[in-house]
Amino acid sequence: MTPQDLFSAAVDHHRAGRLDEAGALYRRILVFDPQQVAVWNHLGLASRTERAIGRALRLAPALAEGHSNLAALLRASGAVERAVESLRRAAVLQPALAAPLNNLGALERERGRIGPAAELFGRAAILSPGNPDIQCNLGAALLQRGDYAEGWRRHEWRLHPQAQNAPAPRSFPQPCWQGEDLAGRTILLHAEQGLGDTLQFIRFAAPIAALGARVVVEAPASLTRLLETAPGVTEVHPAGERLPAFDFHLPLMSAPHRLGVTLETLPAETPYLRAPADRAEAWRERLSNWPGVKVGLVWTGNPALKLAWSADANARRSIPPERLGPLFDIPGVTFFSLQKDESVPEAIDFMGEMEDFADTAALVEALDLVISVDTSVAHLAGALNKPVWILSRFDGCWRWLGHRADSPWYPSARLFHQPGKDDWTPVVEKISTALFEMMKKTH
Repeated sequence: MTPQDLFSAAVDHHRAGRLDEAGALYRRILVFDPQQVAVWNHLGLASRTERAIGRALRLAPALAEGHSNLAALLRASGAVERAVESLRRAAVLQPALAAPLNNLGALERERGRIGPAAELFGRAAILSPGNPDIQCNLGAALLQRGDYAEGWRRHEWRLHPQAQNAPAPRSFPQPCWQGEDLAGRTILLHAEQGLGDTLQFIRFAAPIAALGARVVVEAPASLTRLLETAPGVTEVHPAGERLPAFDFHLPLMSAPHRLGVTLETLPAETPYLRAPADRAEAWRERLSNWPGVKVGLVWTGNPALKLAWSADANARRSIPPERLGPLFDIPGVTFFSLQKDESVPEAIDFMGEMEDFADTAALVEALDLVISVDTSVAHLAGALNKPVWILSRFDGCWRWLGHRADSPWYPSARLFHQPGKDDWTPVVEKISTALFEMMKKTH
């Protein structure tokens, strides 16, 4: 085979994910000609080695693609500052390309620099206005800055079929609601992403119902009984079951865009979800056997969570339970696990008795406080107007508006943010202090 044939075969292996085979062929080519810039660059990606891409850049210092590829390796290894410098070089070398700006924006967001991230995403969106992932990145950054009007508009790009992590496409003969008169009409609001998103956005059923609509909701079966208590909701159907007749449909997370919601008009009255009263009372009586302040605890979210800009999203928002040790040393506190399928010796665990979120809501109602990482139970507690302390990763989610300690979405929420990436120690220390102060006030 000629070097060109070897290169074509190597690229085929590379695209198919057979990296070892690709790397072996790239190395065979370099035996013939060690000055092949493109081969060194491809080898660096296939073998995930900085040295190979560095060799390509020594041969061709102006290779923008090489600087971008090097940045990806540096970012994966945690060398964020060097990755930023590499992407800046790539952006200067090829100012007409959107990808370096978009990737640089993602790095700035990881560093907690939302303003610069939004500016970079905006420049990338001008260069590549049809790229859904860039538009989604820009939308999230704008929402995190509190620019809801433009942020919600860009957020609609999440539904583009080519967007990473786009929800499963839905096809209905009825039209998607664009703001038409709803008086006397039925609209289907269908959940599209995580359980927490559904719990957060179901609040918009009430203002849609106020337009004269009959509101039908489709959601995961684990949420249906609880969502029936939301104001404005007429009926709820588990996903996959036969739906009643309706006139319009709308993805639930598109509601704030259609309604023109801003920070000033965000419906934040809580509680807007309610636990079954009899079950909540039964849990209060049952938990009365344990003394002191009763605190629910969640330390990890859905391990299947993947985001377009972060393959380790769940790991970064989760905290190893052993890191919570200082909380368990505070006298007068009894901890109850709200964590599904995991347990710790320090927390009493009734989660095996929970059949759905209505059951969990009843248990939460019997507690004094919920301490949770950024996951569905945090939204549940907020929607119930239960005091909830949320452990938030350094770069944070757009919905928490940077490093605010409060939330316009949930008046009962208090946010505790990492001061640096993966740095949970100060967060646990602050929560320990706050919990100790709470204990002093209750005694």
